[in-house]
Amino acid sequence: MEAEEGGFIKHELSQLDLNSWRSVKESLDSFLVTIPTVLGFILSRLLCGHLPVLSTRRFLLEFLLIGLPTVILVTVGSAYSYTYSLVVSLGVLAYTYKNNPHEVPKLRYEVGKRPIVFTLLRATAYSGTCAAILAVDFPSYPFDYRKSRTFGASTMDMGIGLFVVTMGLVSQRTRNTADLKKLKRSVLPLLILGLARTIVIAAIDYHQDETEYGRHLNAFFILGLTKLMGSFYSLLVKSDEQLLGLSLGLLFLHELLLQMGLSEFVMSSAPHEGFFSGNREGLSSLHGCVALYLLSIYFAKWYTSRDHLSYPDLIIKLRKILLLAIICWLLTFISSYLTGIARVTFSFGYVVWISAVCLSLIVIYAFFFELKLVNVDFNNKKASGDGKEKSLSLPTFVESLNTNGLTHFMLSNFLTGMVNMSLDPGHRNDVESVAILSVYIFVCSGAVFIMLRKGIRIA
Repeated sequence: MEAEEGGFIKHELSQLDLNSWRSVKESLDSFLVTIPTVLGFILSRLLCGHLPVLSTRRFLLEFLLIGLPTVILVTVGSAYSYTYSLVVSLGVLAYTYKNNPHEVPKLRYEVGKRPIVFTLLRATAYSGTCAAILAVDFPSYPFDYRKSRTFGASTMDMGIGLFVVTMGLVSQRTRNTADLKKLKRSVLPLLILGLARTIVIAAIDYHQDETEYGRHLNAFFILGLTKLMGSFYSLLVKSDEQLLGLSLGLLFLHELLLQMGLSEFVMSSAPHEGFFSGNREGLSSLHGCVALYLLSIYFAKWYTSRDHLSYPDLIIKLRKILLLAIICWLLTFISSYLTGIARVTFSFGYVVWISAVCLSLIVIYAFFFELKLVNVDFNNKKASGDGKEKSLSLPTFVESLNTNGLTHFMLSNFLTGMVNMSLDPGHRNDVESVAILSVYIFVCSGAVFIMLRKGIRIA
């Protein structure tokens, strides 16, 4: 039996035998739900790339290609999401094939310290989370997309995992105690936001499900504590390469503790009393979060180890990432039967699932934004024979989110609360749902676009 409670999917513990085809299906379905956003970014690059990055016209066109389809396909049009993705994907592939030179391009690809694929992945996380945290309160939001209380791999289960990965991709390994002093600039704001959210929710008596992170903890606390703990753990290694062994060892130790009874306790119906029992969901997930965070730092260092790549070098790199993604998907399917996929505890299965999703998205983004669209520009512009290609402008939608991602996330949370308290989303019909969500997405993305135009960067 499954039931919906407070925006979550609740599975009866007696039926969680872990031999779960449901989790396998959910893990794939959830990944496919992100594809319309991915296609929106690609279409924006193809159809709006000729417009100035900071033009209002470009932003509005990109909203129609990214924001509006996202709203429709996660609510009233969810049944047509796969059809939309298939049709648009075939169109994009046909266009890029037709407009690409068939010989091997003589280009040098600049990876940079902040690769555009990382920027696109981050924008995907922020865009999807912004839509989901309010859409879940409307009746038109699909039941299967809601967070799982126990085991599961639903669409909303991806959120916190994607944030941990994107945080790790742009972080540095802590090398000495002097580096720890710099943490206050990145960790302290997250902890302050977490405390502020807890205080405000308690003050206005706003409903918060305790089985998500616990009675007092929230996503801001989890991200801040993950970065803090990850920084201390990284002092144990002497090189970036050793982060791989540290993170895997930490992940296996974490899973061992879960299998020894911690997972059962966290998912039990025991009352949320006291600090540790009251926040057992968030506290139990921390070491899994840290393991994923350290893995992300390691991957980023590997990806950016060579600043310039030839065409064959880039192809080899992408093949390696694709192979790693396939391995992670296989481990995800195996874990769904053996140990389970659980966001609430950041289990081994959950970590490899999020890794599979992120690696798959990186391959897709690199294929289009590093290879195909670069080659289209090279062919169309008849670039000079110096063997170098100028960096592509990313969609304005992406640039805005990348510049003020945390601000966008905070604004999304604030407006979600306002809509819940004033517009009663639980009793809105389909037309009203789409209208409210469209305005909400437009305001959130428009705010950070204005900040981008004015050169304002907060966080």
